[in-house]
Amino acid sequence: MHRYETLFILHPEIPEAQVRETLDRVRRLIEGMEGQVTEIQDWGIRDLAYPIRKQPRGTYVLTQYSARAEVVKELERTLKLADEVLRFISVRMPQPRKVSRRATRRPRPAAAAEQSSASGAEQGS
Repeated sequence: MHRYETLFILHPEIPEAQVRETLDRVRRLIEGMEGQVTEIQDWGIRDLAYPIRKQPRGTYVLTQYSARAEVVKELERTLKLADEVLRFISVRMPQPRKVSRRATRRPRPAAAAEQSSASGAEQGS
């Protein structure tokens, strides 16, 4: 399973109860397909950069979860069909990188031998 974030914008005039119901529907869909919801953040109503469907504002919601790719496809299909969703985007989050024990690279022994023989040749001239 991979980590994903989906940000969606809801119509600003829908009641708070419908916003909560949409968030519950998203959570049930992800968990019903064996995904795991990490966090759902309701960012509230914010101004849009440009009007979408003649709306200058929207309710932003960020969902972070771990799931298979099929879950993301189904979630996006569901959001596309929902009338209260103005726009959405899903992004796969990068996996955390393991930090190498060696922070710096040491020169290879062959490269070190070439450097010392080259400097010895210059001193002999």
